[in-house]
Amino acid sequence: MLSPLVVWHRRTDLPMERDSIILWRPHVQVGFCPRLYGFLHLQTRRAPVATVPKRRYASISRRVFSYCAEVILLFAGILLLQGLLIVLRLNPLVQSVLSGAGLSKGVYHLWLLGTVDLPLILYYTATLGSSAQATLMMRWLGIRLEPVSEDPVGARRALLRTLVMLIPFEVNHFFMVWANSPEGIPNRLSLQYAVVGSLILAYMVSAALSPRRQSIHDWVAGTVVVNTRVA
Repeated sequence: MLSPLVVWHRRTDLPMERDSIILWRPHVQVGFCPRLYGFLHLQTRRAPVATVPKRRYASISRRVFSYCAEVILLFAGILLLQGLLIVLRLNPLVQSVLSGAGLSKGVYHLWLLGTVDLPLILYYTATLGSSAQATLMMRWLGIRLEPVSEDPVGARRALLRTLVMLIPFEVNHFFMVWANSPEGIPNRLSLQYAVVGSLILAYMVSAALSPRRQSIHDWVAGTVVVNTRVA
């Protein structure tokens, strides 16, 4: 029994754009081939039927608005948590002030890490690493996180991106914790504003100069932020 001749063709007359996805469908042609002495000639190929437009990367203004609005809401929740701990007399900062005893830098740093940093890290990692690949504010604004590769974002990539994204936040905590130390920091406020401001500016400039609008934390984690709504 003769097997049909199967030939795979690639269309070269269609433009191929970067970051575009080609969808294929099977295309079958049946005809009479004299060279095969009248035997049935079956030719199968894949032909593109549609091209998904290249990614529409989210604007910097939308990303900044999403981040600032979400941080405000998160800090409102953190303040409520701190107030609850004060009512329950579990806040060491308030207890040290009321008792007149000093608070060591280590305890202060651990307190900020456990009640401020950790909730932020858990929130961003859980939401960005979920199937939605977006925080609540990002979903409301119609943007989401996508990896440069075809793999899903996942918890590990989301955690890495979150840790790098919060570096300016942690540097600010460093100045807050060591500001009241015995040795002190000369010109602490000026240095704090200069360092933290420079880091934030570097994150924004890197996104503005990147063709994919990738900030530093996006580049490290291998992710991009794209629009989910078609204008």
